[in-house]
Amino acid sequence: MVFEIGRSLIDDLKAKFPTDIISAREPVPRTIYADIRRERIRTLAEYLFRGMGARFNTIVGVDRRPTHRDFQTTYIFSFDAERIFLLLQASLDKDTPEIDSLTPIIPGANWIEREVRDLVGITFNGHIDPRRLILPDDWPDNVYPLRKDFSYDRRPEPVEGLAPKPLAPPENATVIPIGPFFPVLEEPAVFRVFVEGETVVGCDYRGFYSHRGIEKIGDSALTYNQTSFLAERI
Repeated sequence: MVFEIGRSLIDDLKAKFPTDIISAREPVPRTIYADIRRERIRTLAEYLFRGMGARFNTIVGVDRRPTHRDFQTTYIFSFDAERIFLLLQASLDKDTPEIDSLTPIIPGANWIEREVRDLVGITFNGHIDPRRLILPDDWPDNVYPLRKDFSYDRRPEPVEGLAPKPLAPPENATVIPIGPFFPVLEEPAVFRVFVEGETVVGCDYRGFYSHRGIEKIGDSALTYNQTSFLAERI
C-alpha cells in the first residue's frame, strides 16, 4: 500500500481502529503523531508490523510528571518506501507506569524495552526477557536514573545480589564465552554463544559496562551545545 500523503495513513488507521486512536496530527509532512489507548498498543503494533509491513524503529520513554502528571511511551514505526514515520504515543499512569510488551510479536523490541525499563522505570508486561540490561550489577532496585526526580550527581549506595542471571543454553548446546575483553571490542562486553556443532543456536549478552550517564547530565545540567560537544568526544 502506497501513501501519497500522511493523511491517507491517518484515515486508514481511524477507520480500522475508530476507538483506539484518540487523536492524530501531521505537524510536518510525512511525520504522523497518533495518541492511542495504551491498552491497545500490541494490537496496533501487530497491525502495522505484520499487516502493513511497517518497520519498527525504537521506543522513547519520558517522565512527564512535572508537566503532564504522567509518563509517556512513543513507538516509532516507518514505511520506508513511502518515507513516512508514524509515532504511536501512549499516556501511562504516573504512579504505576506500565504497558504491554511488544516482544511477543516484535522480538526486536527486546533491548529497547529493557532499556526504558531500567532508565525510566516503565514496566512492559509480558516481556520475554525482563532482566536488567543497562544498569550496573550493584544498582539498587526501583531507582531510575532518567526520572526527573533523580539528580544527575546522585550516587546510590551499591546493593549486592542484583546481577542478572545468565540464560541457560538450549539442550545439547555448548557454551562458548567471549569477553569481557576482546581485541575487536570497543568496550567490555560478555557474549555467551550457544552452539551445536558449528551452528550457532543462540546467544546471551551482557554489556554497557562503560555506560557513562551522558543522557542524564545532558537532560539536566548541560546546554544544547554542551551536550553535543560532550557526546562527540565519546
